[in-house]
Formats: sequence, C-alpha cells, structure tokens
Amino acid sequence: MTAISFSTNTEFDRLTPRAWLEAILVPAIVLDEAGILLAHNTHVEDLLQHHAAPTLGKAIEGPFRIMADRVRRVAGLETRAWFEQPIGNAWYRIAAYPLRARPDGPVMQAIIATDITKQKHAEFEIRESEGQLEEATRIAQLGTYKSIWDTGAAHWSPNMYIIHGLTPGSPLTGRDRYGELVHPDDRHLYERYAAIQSEGKALNGAEYRIVRKDGSMRWLRLDARVLFDADGQSYATFGTCQDITEGKQREQELRNLLRRNAILYEALDASPIGVAVVTTDSPRPEVFYVNAEFVRLTGYKASSLTKRSIGALIPGDDASQWDMVLEALHTSGGGAFELTCARRDGTTFLGQIEVAPVRDHPGRDATVFVLNLRDITLDRQRSAALLQSQKMEALGQLSGGVAHEINNLLQPVLALSDLGRDIADKDPVKVRKYFEVISSSARKARDIVRQVLTFARRDTPEVAAYPIAGLVRDALRLLQSGLPPGIKLVEHIDAGAVEAVVNPTQVSQVVLNLVKNAADALDGEGDVTVELTCVDIDAANAAALTVSPGQWIKLRIADDGEGMDSYTLSRVFEPFFTTKVAGKGTGLGLSVVYSIVNGWGGALKMESEVDKGTTAMIYIPVVATP
Repeated sequence: MTAISFSTNTEFDRLTPRAWLEAILVPAIVLDEAGILLAHNTHVEDLLQHHAAPTLGKAIEGPFRIMADRVRRVAGLETRAWFEQPIGNAWYRIAAYPLRARPDGPVMQAIIATDITKQKHAEFEIRESEGQLEEATRIAQLGTYKSIWDTGAAHWSPNMYIIHGLTPGSPLTGRDRYGELVHPDDRHLYERYAAIQSEGKALNGAEYRIVRKDGSMRWLRLDARVLFDADGQSYATFGTCQDITEGKQREQELRNLLRRNAILYEALDASPIGVAVVTTDSPRPEVFYVNAEFVRLTGYKASSLTKRSIGALIPGDDASQWDMVLEALHTSGGGAFELTCARRDGTTFLGQIEVAPVRDHPGRDATVFVLNLRDITLDRQRSAALLQSQKMEALGQLSGGVAHEINNLLQPVLALSDLGRDIADKDPVKVRKYFEVISSSARKARDIVRQVLTFARRDTPEVAAYPIAGLVRDALRLLQSGLPPGIKLVEHIDAGAVEAVVNPTQVSQVVLNLVKNAADALDGEGDVTVELTCVDIDAANAAALTVSPGQWIKLRIADDGEGMDSYTLSRVFEPFFTTKVAGKGTGLGLSVVYSIVNGWGGALKMESEVDKGTTAMIYIPVVATP
C-alpha cells in the first residue's frame, strides 16, 4: 500500500476511528478478514432500521452482507472498489477500502454505502425517455444530427445511419463527403441548403434525394437550427432528417390518380353516348354526374336533376315503361331498355338506356349505377329502311322464279279457255272440268301475287299469334321455284299447331334469307335441311342463349356446304358484311334476320365449320296457353 503522510498536529492525532466514521454522512462499516463487524456509524441504523450495537463482534448480516459479499467476490479485501448495487427497492453506490493498523497486520475493510435511489430513478426516466424518443424517431423514420462547422465533424443519431443506409463511423457522414450521397440532380439544392445554414439561418422543410450504396433512392426532408456559443457566435447546426419516400410516393400516386380522374372525366365528356352516374343510398335515386352528351340529349345538367332525379326523364303520358328501369335500380340489377324519354323542353325521343351496377364487393348490393343513354330514333328509322331495302333485294331475287311460276299457271288458263270456247255446246262436262282447272290456276296465281305484294309492302310489321308451321310451309313454297335445279329442300316440319307471336311477312323473310344463304354455300348442288320442332331449354342452355328456360320453337336450317372460319362467323351479323363477290349480295340478310328474331324476343345462333357446312338455329318463344 502507498504510505500516507500526516502533519505533526496534536489535535489531528487525537482523532479516533469513531470520529472518522461519524464524520461520514452515509452508512459506513468496518469488517475484519472474517466478515466480523468491528465498527459502524449511526447512519447504519437508518439503513438497517434497527440498532446495530448488538451486532458488533458478529458476522455482518442484512444489506451490508450483500455488499460485502460482492466486494470480496469482485475485488477482494486488498483492492479498492466502486460499484452500484440494488438492494430491495433502493439503489446504493458502494465504495470499499482496505485498512491496516500496521504494515504487516491483518487487513480490515471499510464499506461506505450511499443511497442513490433518486438519482437512479431519474437516470432510468431519462433512459426511458431517450428510448421512447429513439423508437419514435425510428417509427417516423426521423434522425437527428449535429454538424460542427470549424472541424466539419458530424454527430448522428443511430436512426440517421439507418435512413442513409450507412454504418456508424462511415466517412460519408462528414460535411465534405456527404454530397456524394446526394442525387446528382439535387446536389445544387443541397449546396444551397448548406449555404443557408452557414449564414446562420434556419432551414425548414428542405427536400432532396439521396442514392444509397445499394442503388435505392430515398427522399429526405431537413429541418435545422443554428447553434450559438456564449459569445453569440454561430458554431454548429442541429437538425432533424426524415425519410419521406413513402409520402412522396403517395403524393405521386395521388397526382396520378387525379390525372387519371381528369382524363376519365374528359373521356366521358367526349363520349358519343350519354352517361349518368346514379346513387341509391337515399330512398330516391340521385344523379351526381352527367356527361356532355347526356346534357345535349336531355337538356338536363346534374344540378338540374337534384329535385326530380331521373324522374325528370319520364314522360307524363306513359310512365309505366320506366318501371323496369326503376326496378333494376332498387334490386341492384342491370339491363337494357328501349323507352320514351322526355327532354327538358318538353319534347320526347326514343332512347335506349343501359343500367350497369357498380359493385364494390362481390355479392353485395350495388348503390352506384352507370346509366348509358342513346337516342335511337334515327337508328330505328334506318333499321326500317334497311329492312325494306333488303326485302326489295330479296324480292328481286324471287322475281324470276315467281314469273316462271305464274307463267306456268297462265298456260292452262289460256289453253283451256280456247278449247272450252270451241266445245262449249258439244261437251259441257268437259268444259266444266276446264273451268275448274282455270279457276284453280287463277287462285294459285292470285296467292302467289298476294304473297309477293305482302312481302314487298312498306309498313310497320304487326305481330300476332300464328301457327308457326303453316307460315314456314308457305315461305318454303314461295321459295321453291326460285332455287337452282340442283338444290333440294329437305323439310321436317314437326311443330303441330303451336303458335308464336310473329309477323307472317317477317317469317317469310327469315326463311328466305337463311335458305338462300344455304343454297349459295352449296354452289348449285346439294341439300338444304329445314326443321321446325318444339324443344325444352334447360337453365344452362338458356343462359348460353340469353333466353329464359322453358318451351321454345326451334327453326333449324342447315347445309353441308363450304362453311365459315371463326373470323367470318364472328362477323356474319354485321350489316353489309359479305364474303360474296361484288354484285352477288349486299351483306344485309343475316343482320336483318338477327334484328327480326330479336324483335320477336327470340335468339339466333350460328354454327359453322370450314368444308363441313353451316347451321342456323332460331329460337322463337311459344305463345303461353291460358
């Protein structure tokens, strides 16, 4: 041990060990080598909560036993030691000193315990606050830094390294090399921010990009304040750095969304179809958007429809036809409807409204609907003109056969008339037979002429319930004489007396078009099969045909001609689409057939395969029996 020197002061020499112990303001004890308590001061009793005098000369117990054991375990008897020790709910700072009465005497040990509970609690609170702050900055992707201007040194919080993708101690944290991390396009911004700080000015919301070592780019936001020394001289910058990449990405997504919405609105306004968006959150459907074409068609803006909603489009004299539209809105359904629409100026037009529900979740009732509105007045007029044009084309095709048929019927009329005149007085019985033949031929000619006139008449077809089998047979008889000699009609008419709501002229037109197409595909020779039957359509087949399940009349016309490929088949219902050479067809036939069948509430299905033939199947609704 190092020798201790004392001055020759009589009063100091009189001081006793007890005086020394009592002078210590915290608990203090002295132990011998065996851990026997040799001395203590009065503050020990505050720690032990009892008088310590009875324990003198005995092995130490209680809190001091814990302290003594740790001192001897960690430092031994002859080494000074300092450490902190929790005992119960308190914390103590322990100081241990070896003592000797003489250089070669036994070692004693003085232990002094200072209560630091309050300081430790304050320390814990500071550490907890620092931990919470560090966690908060980590969650917010926020770091702090301090930059010393004279030396260029930088002190970063742990999260600063995470934000920049660096490890502590990286040379890039210094002011001189930090610019290497900055995105090349933003280095002029960073230099301007550094100049602002060097001028002693604060920095608020400065944004720039960095490129990490792994190549990823991040957006950062700086907020900084200048630090001043006691003389008022600026010497450093303290600030926060936040990674705002996710926020920037959301801003870009929002800008993209706004741009897409703007484009969408512009596209809707440029649409040639009137568009309205309707909600059914309230008891009455509300219109909150209409495009320019909708305004042009109806004269109503969205604001004009606030009070009456789509009810403003319902004409007062016939509101019942709108019931299906309102039902579709209330039941989250959809569909296409043709009905009369009222304009704001009181005029009306024939419109087609398509109702499309917008569902935000499968199976959930829709509360938002898109209504597409078109003025089909001209379309219907053009359709009627197209129908008449095609009828006249078909009539022209029939004229040769009709003329031949009538000429055949006129031959017996002329011949028998002359013969009958010559033998009128000689053989009345034979004359009577002549007149029967003449009468029969004239009636047949009259029927043919009547059918042709009916077919060519320009009027709006009226539908009624007719036995469909008789209409098909009549159409085939009218058609037979106009077919090439090598074409044979194979008929299987098996529909009995079943009735359908149709127009006789349209039935003739449908049969004529389909049989004529089949004959053309046979190139002058082959069989055209015409079948008429009653069929029951189940739910699966009904869904494929977009009709309702139940009993239907099926008209099937098939040939084994050249057939069509899938591309041609997909376009056969388009007006003016034809694969025939110029002058052989207008391409109107199947489009007219399609229009007629739809008007009956039926369905038309075409099947074809190259070199194997084509089959047309028409499904016509049966008249319900009372």
